Amino acid sequence: MRNALAYELVRVRTLRSTWVLLLSAGSLQFASGLYWGLKRDLGDLDAFASAFGLVDRLGALLVAAVGVAAFGLDHEHGTLATTRLVLRSPVRIVAARALVTAGLGLLAGVLMVVLTAAGVVTGGGALPADAGAAGRVASAVLLLTVLSGLAGVALGGLLRHTALAVGIFAVWVFVAETTLAALADVPVTALPISGTALSAVPGTLGYAALVLVALGATTFTLARRDG
Repeated sequence: MRNALAYELVRVRTLRSTWVLLLSAGSLQFASGLYWGLKRDLGDLDAFASAFGLVDRLGALLVAAVGVAAFGLDHEHGTLATTRLVLRSPVRIVAARALVTAGLGLLAGVLMVVLTAAGVVTGGGALPADAGAAGRVASAVLLLTVLSGLAGVALGGLLRHTALAVGIFAVWVFVAETTLAALADVPVTALPISGTALSAVPGTLGYAALVLVALGATTFTLARRDG
């Protein structure tokens, strides 16, 4: 397991795309915070909380792309057999990639929260006086980015095409959940991405359960398909 983690850390550290995606997520949130900080007609609306919405879904997509890349390079360059030969256990491979990606997701979430606050202040807005409310927003962002990174790992392992995996995640986030909420009358709080972003327990638990099942399916597929 130590070798598997060391391999993953070297891979993500040397991949330029990892840092481009994470910094892009933070930059989008800074821009959103700046926009809401500059608005003067918010009334009682919290600029910090308002800065999270569509933009944090974009951040989740970028972090998911980092997770997809955990398997994407192996699929694109045909090195999965070599990875299996060196690390042997599919459980070890998936666990190492999930742990490293979860850490990157946590880093992305912290970056997004900090840069959002910086954007609000730069725009002349005020940060929330209620620390509890701000903490709930921040916690939701951290959960969203960590779970999205893990979802990306699962999709990257199940599918052999990086763009397809990222595309499926994007369609679910921006099309499927909106359609389910609008046409099927599914409560937003029960949807994985939307519910997690709103700190809703049903959606967050559902997202976590889906991620665990998907990671299990990835491990099984890796053992059967590439053994």
